Amino acid sequence: MRTLLVSGILILFILVQLWQGVDAKKNIDGDGSGYYAYLPTVLHYKTTDFRQVFNYEKSRRGLDYMGHYFHEYNGKIVNKYYMGTALLILPFYLLAMLYSKIAFLPLDGYNIIFQYAVGLAAAFYLALGLLLTNALLRTYSVQKPVRLLVMLSLMLGTNLFYYAFLHPSHSHVYSFAAIAGFAYFARNFMLAGRSRHLYGMAFVFGLVGLIRPTNLLLILLIPFFADDYDQFKDRLSNLFSKPITVIWAGVAFCLSFGLQPLFNFIQTGDFVLYTYKNEGFHFLNPAFLSFLLSYRKGFFLYTPLMLLIFSGFMVLYRRSKYQFYGISGFFIVLIYVLSSWWNWFFGDSFGMRAMIDYYPICAILLGLGFTSLTKLKAGRIFLTLFLMLVVPLNLIQAYQYERGIIHPDSMTKEKYWYVFLKTGKNYEQVLGGQPEPMFESLKTYQRLDYFMDMETVSPLWTNNGIKLSGESYSGMYLAELNDTIVYSPTLVLNGSQIIEMSGPCYVAANLMYRELETNAAAHALVVYAATNRNNQLVFYKVQKLKQMPDDITNSWRHGTYGMKVPSWHDEVAQVKVYVWNTEAKLFELDDLAVSVYYKPLNDADL
Repeated sequence: MRTLLVSGILILFILVQLWQGVDAKKNIDGDGSGYYAYLPTVLHYKTTDFRQVFNYEKSRRGLDYMGHYFHEYNGKIVNKYYMGTALLILPFYLLAMLYSKIAFLPLDGYNIIFQYAVGLAAAFYLALGLLLTNALLRTYSVQKPVRLLVMLSLMLGTNLFYYAFLHPSHSHVYSFAAIAGFAYFARNFMLAGRSRHLYGMAFVFGLVGLIRPTNLLLILLIPFFADDYDQFKDRLSNLFSKPITVIWAGVAFCLSFGLQPLFNFIQTGDFVLYTYKNEGFHFLNPAFLSFLLSYRKGFFLYTPLMLLIFSGFMVLYRRSKYQFYGISGFFIVLIYVLSSWWNWFFGDSFGMRAMIDYYPICAILLGLGFTSLTKLKAGRIFLTLFLMLVVPLNLIQAYQYERGIIHPDSMTKEKYWYVFLKTGKNYEQVLGGQPEPMFESLKTYQRLDYFMDMETVSPLWTNNGIKLSGESYSGMYLAELNDTIVYSPTLVLNGSQIIEMSGPCYVAANLMYRELETNAAAHALVVYAATNRNNQLVFYKVQKLKQMPDDITNSWRHGTYGMKVPSWHDEVAQVKVYVWNTEAKLFELDDLAVSVYYKPLNDADL
């Protein structure tokens, strides 16, 4: 089995990199850039200040880059992510340095060799995580053919495939491997009570937290790894009788998890930093059902394979009420905590990526459920047909997400079924996004309002395309965009209108639009642009005007948009907000409203 899994993963890694071609240069991308940033910061720039990596990232990204994983603290730029992912990538980074030197490539941490190295690291930890999961399932008496089926199902039938092969710098495949290791050691400690398993469990538990601190919730699962309460109680009593063993386990935990406070201290002089600035949990308003079932990111909708964990729950309920209630309680707490995160859908992501880390625990339930189903002919038929449906579905949707057919954060029921199983180029980038979410209520911000009703002349707005019409949404005038007029009336703020702000601000826009040709506004954009005193763009961000293609024409419809943008400061000389008719087709606008939400300069930074 080991040979089969490792060979299969290596082949998949090679095939995916070949398929990606030049896009392999984006292996280090998105949130993964933040997790990875420790390596070039320390090994290339020889510092613990992330400022140089931030500047490098800004130079290679689009003008809408805000570096949301970097924050200023005591005059230094700190990283909101913990260092565990970078630590696991480190051996592959060092190999990339060696090969880059041989090939006379820059040792900057970002050339194509480093990109491939990160992809190889993710493939390695996928293999390690699956092998550890296989060993874990063996302790639950799951037979070899079923274990192999579970491993293949996890790899090909879930978004683990996407984050192992297509977004390899994200933390999830590394957490998957670490949690598989933790579960393996914890289970064996409960079964045999050996100190080496306790030390292994403690060390890997620290590594789990070093990758993603919220994963320390796994401590709640430890009792589940015992077969019954008496066994768990026996292990606890043995520990209490051996305080030296407990101390050594604490040392093992600190050897891994303690690297983060040590790095913090070297960097800032403080051991503990809350680096998730202006982010947190809404524990009184968890998005429990949306987390599990919504079209936006629902766990069971985008990873239907995991519906089979309920067969494992049934097996556990019959076999051991103790284990059933232990793992059920853990998953309830886990989903409650994760769905209470302010951005419960975890931003741009394929499916519910926060759950990938816990797939080794789900694998236990899948292994028990598969074992039960395969004992009956009807169960084998059902399982075969179900896997034949969900595995191809997962691979197709991974392709759709990679190609921009599935929107990264704003799917709805209508959008989901519009692109369901569609893979053609004409479906790429056709879906619009919802207003960006904010952790803090906009009611706590001060607000600047600007309105263009198309009826009156305003010194803050241009009059592009405004004309008299008896079919305007309100009043007698509207703005027509066509093959010669491609920019709408534009809000233009200069000079004293650019006020000083504290931290990032939020720009919201509302408007009415009417298409006179089918899907005339399908590729139109709502644009925010900021320029400096040399009339150079310093920030540029867009949202699609229309959410999805349709056949509606000659009907007024409402559009609402919202985006986070950097604060206005000395470098910003002019701000513009407008609609760009990129395809020069025929549609109309009316009642264009823009609001800027901000904190005054004397307020605490956002």
